[in-house]
Amino acid sequence: ICLVLSDPPISYSRLLAITSAHCKGPKRTSNFGMQASFDAGCLLSLGALMRLAAAALNYEIYCILDGSPSNVPSITELSDHTGHYGTYRFSISLASVIFSDLCCYLVLSHATSHGPFASHFQGLLVASCFLDVLQALTTSFRYHYLPIQLAGFSMCLTLLGTLQLLWPISSCKGALRVAAVLFTILCVDLLAVAILHNHWAAPRSLPSWTSLEYLGLALYTAVLVVISYALPPALVKFDCPPHLVPLECGKSLLPQHQKRKIHK
Repeated sequence: ICLVLSDPPISYSRLLAITSAHCKGPKRTSNFGMQASFDAGCLLSLGALMRLAAAALNYEIYCILDGSPSNVPSITELSDHTGHYGTYRFSISLASVIFSDLCCYLVLSHATSHGPFASHFQGLLVASCFLDVLQALTTSFRYHYLPIQLAGFSMCLTLLGTLQLLWPISSCKGALRVAAVLFTILCVDLLAVAILHNHWAAPRSLPSWTSLEYLGLALYTAVLVVISYALPPALVKFDCPPHLVPLECGKSLLPQHQKRKIHK
């Protein structure tokens, strides 16, 4: 009203333009428009721990509804879509495997992109992730032990290549030594699983191969968690597609835009 009664009076079109600009207010940047980021090492650990948690959840569901205390089911039986809540158990297992493999590929492909055998490692990493997803999809296949053993073998080669490529560039040599010890125990454990499952030998001093299979999953998770501490500092930006951005000094769990505000 004050604008209309002002001297000289303001035209209706001018008044509409002023009111519209006032209602819109200053241009703001939404937090949703900012590019979120996450620590690469934490993402690798999260993927491995989610897979272990999914196996533990499926074990509880299977043993409560389908299993017996005297029978230790294999991880394949836990992930099969038959039995009580089989569809849910299969979906939980498959989702955790895909998420874990995506985290491994995204983080490890960047962390090991420099080195004399980096290109060969990239192909090995892709093959390992593909075989892992394949064995998760074919749990009801009669010869499922073939893809799961191939996936385990390629996974061991991938972890060995990761340790070799990280050694010259990582500043956390202690973490790599711990990861190497855990990796050695993992290889021995998987070899024992293959020997017992394929009936190459039947030593009475060893537990069942299904119990050793759970130990192997726990060791695999531990190796990835320890490797995450030895990775070069980097942030995963959740863009389309997601990509990694190396950091010059130290790791940070803060998103990139928050770090900039702090520096300012």
